[in-house]
Amino acid sequence: MSRRSKEPLLTKEGQVLKNLREKKHKLTLRQVSEKTGLSDTMISFIENGRAELPKSNDTLDKLLKTYGGISKKYFYELVRDFKEDEDDLHYLGKVLSNLSVEDLHFVRQIVDIRLKGTKK
Repeated sequence: MSRRSKEPLLTKEGQVLKNLREKKHKLTLRQVSEKTGLSDTMISFIENGRAELPKSNDTLDKLLKTYGGISKKYFYELVRDFKEDEDDLHYLGKVLSNLSVEDLHFVRQIVDIRLKGTKK
């Protein structure tokens, strides 16, 4: 059984799969779901670290077949060599868990102020 979490824990495997889907093959979650028989929710959970990539079934095989039939060996080479995009979302995902309760409260206030300023 795979681990599921409310909080994303970005993995290199998930990020590589997302890059293969979005950037290399320009596929939506729905398209991959239709091609693999996996739910779009499960694919999203794997990509975004809310579920581990199941190791006991053929989920990875189905995804890799959809992404050009790449081998597991090549996939894990991509994972090994993957350099995270240090965009804001990834950065925040990594650092928020290290902040104190007071710091999180402060960050939330800033976000709330910013979001109120964008509504017109």
